[in-house]
Amino acid sequence: MRIHIGHLAGVVLLVGVLVSGLAAAFSQSTSTQADAEVFRIDPVHSMVLFRVHHQGAGQFWGRFNDVNGTVLYPRDDSAAPKFDIEVAVASVDTGTTKLDRTLMSPDFFNGKEHPTMSFKSNSAERAGERVWKVNGDLMMLGKNKPVTAMVEVTGVRGNPVVAKAGWEALFTIKRSDFGMDWGVENQSLGDEVRLVIGLEGESGPPVKD
Repeated sequence: MRIHIGHLAGVVLLVGVLVSGLAAAFSQSTSTQADAEVFRIDPVHSMVLFRVHHQGAGQFWGRFNDVNGTVLYPRDDSAAPKFDIEVAVASVDTGTTKLDRTLMSPDFFNGKEHPTMSFKSNSAERAGERVWKVNGDLMMLGKNKPVTAMVEVTGVRGNPVVAKAGWEALFTIKRSDFGMDWGVENQSLGDEVRLVIGLEGESGPPVKD
């Protein structure tokens, strides 16, 4: 059987066009997802707020002012943020120096033996546009416990080289799970603590896997 050279050349050309087209399509589809970037937490514009029921009456608020760490996140929200956050216990701020010292005592955060708290995420699932259900481990008073936070990406702004991004996380814990049980039995201080974490980070060049 004879194969005409012109027909063979046409087949080779067609295969080449198809391969080039598939490569271009693959390249285009992968380029639509932004690379994850390391956002370093800006402690000036980040904080941890906590709320606890006091004496069965009012909701008492306090905050931690010294928050550091990183968030690995692609600007286009094509993947979940990955958090590695550390909080200095000594930065507790209730607006009252005497109460701050009380919270640093062994009855509460025991800041001398446990100077930091931390949160590291390990999985997440999308809950909406720029909203994620993030699972991770909270370390407090030397105990590591799993927690789930609802995280909203509050904004991303920047240029191709650097950017700022913000996140707000909400979750509730029982402080007695970490061994902080002062006032729980007699209900002078609630067990459940509501946490609101506001983070802002700044990135450098993209990080490729």
